[in-house]
Amino acid sequence: MSADPIQVIVNGEVKQIFPPYTITGLLEGIGWKATQVVVEHNGRVLPRAELGVTTITNGDRIEIILPVAGG
Repeated sequence: MSADPIQVIVNGEVKQIFPPYTITGLLEGIGWKATQVVVEHNGRVLPRAELGVTTITNGDRIEIILPVAGG
């Protein structure tokens, strides 16, 4: 039996995601690597070490930011 999708808000858009319900699982599902982005989960910037263990629940707000170098 597969788990049901949950709804989260990613960069202002409602998305349905499927397990695993972790930040790393979300990133992999949309084609990003954790080393490429900065992630904010419900208003808190997450250290990379927490991305694989931070659980996402229905209604969470996630911002994925791609750092840009330059000056």
